[in-house]
Amino acid sequence: MNETSFVDRREPDWRRLNALCDLAETSPAKLNHRDFHEFVKLYRKASGDLAFARTQSINAQLIDFLNDLVARAYGILYRTPRNSFAQAFLSGIEAAAQTVRRCRWYLAACLAVFLGGGVMSFFVADYYPDTRQALVPPGFEETFKHWATGTMEERSSDQSAAATSFYASNNPRVAVVSAATAAATFGIGTFLMVGQNGLMIGTLVHEVRPYGRVGYLFSNIGPHGVPEISGLLLSGAAGFVMGWALIKPGRRSRGEALRAAGKDALVLLATGLVLTFMAAPIEGFFSFNPRVPAGVKVAAAILEICAWGAFWMFYGRGSELEPS
Repeated sequence: MNETSFVDRREPDWRRLNALCDLAETSPAKLNHRDFHEFVKLYRKASGDLAFARTQSINAQLIDFLNDLVARAYGILYRTPRNSFAQAFLSGIEAAAQTVRRCRWYLAACLAVFLGGGVMSFFVADYYPDTRQALVPPGFEETFKHWATGTMEERSSDQSAAATSFYASNNPRVAVVSAATAAATFGIGTFLMVGQNGLMIGTLVHEVRPYGRVGYLFSNIGPHGVPEISGLLLSGAAGFVMGWALIKPGRRSRGEALRAAGKDALVLLATGLVLTFMAAPIEGFFSFNPRVPAGVKVAAAILEICAWGAFWMFYGRGSELEPS
């Protein structure tokens, strides 16, 4: 082969392909219709040139140059398209709904622990009044008294914003701790934390009942309680997923089982955190706002329950993979 003639004849196309690669480095979409067709044509020719050089030339420098050029063009041409922010956001929402459905039994167990703790504390406080001191958390005496006899004070916008900031930092922390204790305690720590939250709600209901304020309590905690408690339960379910992987790893080692379960647990935890963040502005500006009628708050809570229930049951169902 006349290598000099070959290089002189083909080099302009190689330079043009390299220039198009520079243009399409971040995304092939930067090539217009005409440039893209030229890119494909030059890529195919360069691939042929590489095959020809490998069989007809001993010039390693030329072969390496063509190999790098073809590999670069191939990487650009067959690169997986980057999702836009909107596509990534929708994919994340879909993954959250699908994971919740897949882990529904862990979520159901978490809900059972929460409700069981609430029912137990209510009846224990009712039949054994001496247990009140143990059931009312330290430092919550004034809070319980306020719910039983006090009224909601109107907040300024600055106070509501400050309250929202507090809720946005405190509530996710509780959710993270609930899930994080699972790996160290085989899920027992998560069980205790979720149950403790249920105990506190049940005790609070018992405290306000003699004053006829159970409806007042639930109408004021309902709007933010739906996403907040949902976030707590999802975070608790994440803990149960990891705890069960440690208790029953199957044929895998506990480390392998924990890593596999961690994928679903991470999605559940992230979803729970998002829900607790969503609850913060509702709690800061709406739930405890005395200007909002109780009926409106109840209607908002019912609407949230219906909307979230439909979301968890149906969103992304059409794209779910059938279990093998």
